[in-house]
Amino acid sequence: MARLVDAHARCRGPEDAGEPALDLAGFKRLVRDLDLWCSSSMLATEGDEPVGVLLGAKRDEATLVHTVRVHPAHRRCGHARHLLTSLGQKLAILGPPRLVAEVPAEREPARALFEACGWRLECRLVDWRRTPAGERRAGAAARDLPIAPIGAAEAVASGLLERAAAWHRDHAALARSAEPPAGLGFYSPERLEACALYREGEDGCELLAVGASPGELGGAALRLLLAELERRAAGAALRMGRVVTEEPAAALLAELGFAPGRQHLRFATEARAA
Repeated sequence: MARLVDAHARCRGPEDAGEPALDLAGFKRLVRDLDLWCSSSMLATEGDEPVGVLLGAKRDEATLVHTVRVHPAHRRCGHARHLLTSLGQKLAILGPPRLVAEVPAEREPARALFEACGWRLECRLVDWRRTPAGERRAGAAARDLPIAPIGAAEAVASGLLERAAAWHRDHAALARSAEPPAGLGFYSPERLEACALYREGEDGCELLAVGASPGELGGAALRLLLAELERRAAGAALRMGRVVTEEPAAALLAELGFAPGRQHLRFATEARAA
């Protein structure tokens, strides 16, 4: 872990200036929250000096290339391609054979790397955000509504949550996170009609999963849940990251007044033996 963290820091480039440095505690959080594996990560070195690093997360169905970095003084020498190729050759033997990466759309060199290595573009993942309007902030308090806390396991078991395409919002991430997300459910006399899993932060409330039963009641219940989250967050923005356009959540968020923002591109490939 220490070697990977050190290489990650040493290989920072100007494009990483706005991102916080990864320390050992942060690496361990990625292990817990995203299933990062040292055995799925790679180092490129010249002598004793790290010149490139790949951080990989692994689940039963796929391996995520979380980060690929090459030191600015050693770029355009094939290190990044070699890291990806080496990981693919390893996974062709050990599995899982599917590899994915979520690349910020604005990072042209990263996009070019995966395209040059033969990875296919699968989909776009869009960040959504809703800034509360005054009329929404004036909603009723939760004590006046059939709203109650709900755990991640119960929300997933309800069948209301579609499986997310984004790695950090997949059901596996929700279930195994070191800091389980908070949740709210809206209950009718018959069943759970809507639910939302979320985390509160300094820049607003991050939605990790939302779902509603079919029909008008489910849609209305979800609207009330979101209004309650806005009320609890004192009018802070609601946001949901990396939603695939084809996910039911995308249409739902647009209908509920969210606006699209930053995009990531998901590339994928299959592991190949040497």
